Order: sequence, then structure tokens, then C-alpha cells
Amino acid sequence: MAWIERFPVPSRIRTISTLIAFILALPVSWKGLTGIYNWLSPYLMLNSVLALRSFVILNLAGAIVLLIVVIRKRWFCSHLCPVGWCCDKVSGPGRRKTCRCNKLPEIGKWIAVISLGASVTGFPLLAILDPLAVFNGFFTVFQGNLSFPGFLWIIVFPLIIILSFFFPGIWCLKLCPLGGLQLLAHDLKCSIGRLIPSGKEVPAEGDRGRRYFIMSGIGLLAGAAIPRIIKPETVSVLRPPASVNQNLFSSLCCRCGSCIKACPTGILYAHTDPDYLISWMTPTISYKGGYCLESCNLCGTVCPTGSITLFSTGAKSHIFIGTAKLQLDNCLILNNKECVKCNESCKYHAIRFAADGSILHVVPVIDRDKCVGCGACEVACPAACIRIVKAGKI
Repeated sequence: MAWIERFPVPSRIRTISTLIAFILALPVSWKGLTGIYNWLSPYLMLNSVLALRSFVILNLAGAIVLLIVVIRKRWFCSHLCPVGWCCDKVSGPGRRKTCRCNKLPEIGKWIAVISLGASVTGFPLLAILDPLAVFNGFFTVFQGNLSFPGFLWIIVFPLIIILSFFFPGIWCLKLCPLGGLQLLAHDLKCSIGRLIPSGKEVPAEGDRGRRYFIMSGIGLLAGAAIPRIIKPETVSVLRPPASVNQNLFSSLCCRCGSCIKACPTGILYAHTDPDYLISWMTPTISYKGGYCLESCNLCGTVCPTGSITLFSTGAKSHIFIGTAKLQLDNCLILNNKECVKCNESCKYHAIRFAADGSILHVVPVIDRDKCVGCGACEVACPAACIRIVKAGKI
């Protein structure tokens, strides 16, 4: 079947949709709208819901899209997908030939089945391959200060486009897990149709059900086994507030970069330490130029997978990122200079001054029950003698 017949020219709706997706993916202050297109992906939605056993209001967007694609095959691809639009454009009128990948199996469908199977065990193995996450992650290139590992991640989207130029249709029809999930939904509809007498002839299913069973079993085994063989984290990494546990965070995070782009103080960076490759390109905190505002919950608001749990600003006094560690040798007070900046900067009243063997000699003391590791004291300290570390690393 000709490529133009199998995947028609994008409609005006998809063109407008792609333009909106481009704008909202840019690293500018869109606040809660940052990366909002990720929420439209039923692939991300299902990986998140199955792994976390929870459902938030914005997951309804992915659920509605999933319902539509059950009724109308690959509706999202032909109406909303910005990656599909880009792939179509590079395949332009002069490139729209008979698809040369017809003999290639529908790998995207099997990726979707394996990932969802692994998600049931709490380890969404391949959520990172969602095309909307790849698309949004590409725009972290405009953040600046991009390391080599970060560069490797942002070139995934251009590679998809290049691949589609030389092999029109290969990504959308054969490799994309979001497209594969839509085919899976259509197959489910056909299977149900076989059970309901309608008077219409329904094609035989063949061994498709057996393949789904095998692939889902592979996903279940992988989800159960991989967390057991992953080496423990060897570096002290600070995660955004309300993040899930480390192993789940590293697999559930889709690397879309939405939290990094939404952070108003710019303290979130992509993790590129080679000592723990499974957390590659996930968000970490660095308090070089700011701290975690007590009035902000944007990282949890824009996270489409739940790797950063949705939380309220009122709950931040009970959400622990890390804890402050003091290097008193450099403290100005111990060097007979007046300074109370750490105490003044702490909005959680976790720093006080206490006598240290002398009525005239006081030192700052951290209340571990109140310190949430927001980093305000680290930024404010003029002597750089305060550092936020991961809990348990004191």
C-alpha cells in the first residue's frame, strides 16, 4: 500500500496542533502549561497509572484520547501528533513513495505491550520512548549549558526525522510505541467485535493474541527482574520535591524536561553523571543560583508521569528534598563576624543559634525535623559553609 494512502497528508488541525506544541515546548515561562502535550499521550498515561496505581485529573486527557483511538484507528496520529507532522513534512510530496518498510514488523506495538507489562510490576521499562516526551525533551537544547550526554538525548528527535526522510513511514507505522498502542487499541476493539454478533464479517485474529501474551509476559519478567540487578546509586543526587523512590523515578521519568523548563528559579538540571546511567537525563537539583521556592509546586504540576508527585504548596513543609550540612570552620560567626543570613533565609524555621560552650559563643544549629532541604540557606550563606545533601548523607 502506498505511503500516502496509509498515512494521509496532515490536516489543518494537526498543523495548528503542532504549532501549539512547539510553542508550549519552548523553555519559557508557561508555568502550568509547560509540556502540556505530554498529558495527551495515552502511552504515558497508562505507564504512569499502572506503575503508580493512581490517577490524577490531567490523566483524563490521555484517557479521552485512548477512548477516541479505540473508535477511530490512529486518530491521534492523524490529528494531533507533532512528531508525526514533522515526519510527514520531511517525507513531502516528492518523498511520499511506497513505504519501503512494509516487511518490518510493527515493533512499536510490541514496545507498548512490553512497557505496559513491566509497568504492572511498578517498573515502566520503556516510557522514555514516548514520542511526545522525546519531542518536548528536544527543546532543552535552548536551556544552554548542555553536556555531551544531554546532547545525545536531544538528538533523538532529529534522528527520528532523518530516519523518516530516508524511510518514509518507518517511525510512525513501525517503531513509534504511541502509534503501536493505538494499533493495540484497535486490535482490542476488533477482538471485542468478534464476541458480539453484528452480521458483519470480521477478519480472523490468527496468532496475534499469543504474541500479545508472550510480549506482556516478557514485560512482566523484565519489570520484576531489572530492578533487582540495577546497581545501587553511588552518587548523592537531590531530586525535585515529592519525587517517588529512586529506582521507580529513573524508569518512570520520561525525560521530557517539563519540570526543568517550568522551574522559576532554574535549580533543576538534567542528571548526566555516568556513575548511574539509569538516571541519565532525569532532573536533579543544584542550588548554584537559587532555591526551591516555598510558594512553588510547578514541577509536580507539569510532570506527566507522576515521577514527581502532584503536591500543594501548603504541604512543602513536610516534603523533604534533603537536609542542610554545616561546615562551621568557615562560618563567619565563629570567625568573630556578625551574620544571621542563614536564619533569616529559612522559611521553615529550621535554623537557630545555640551556645557552644560559652555564653558569648553561639553557632548555627539545624533542626532536622524542620529542614526540608530547600536550599535557601545554602544560597544565602556568604561564606559558602552550608550545603544541602541527600538525607542520610550527613
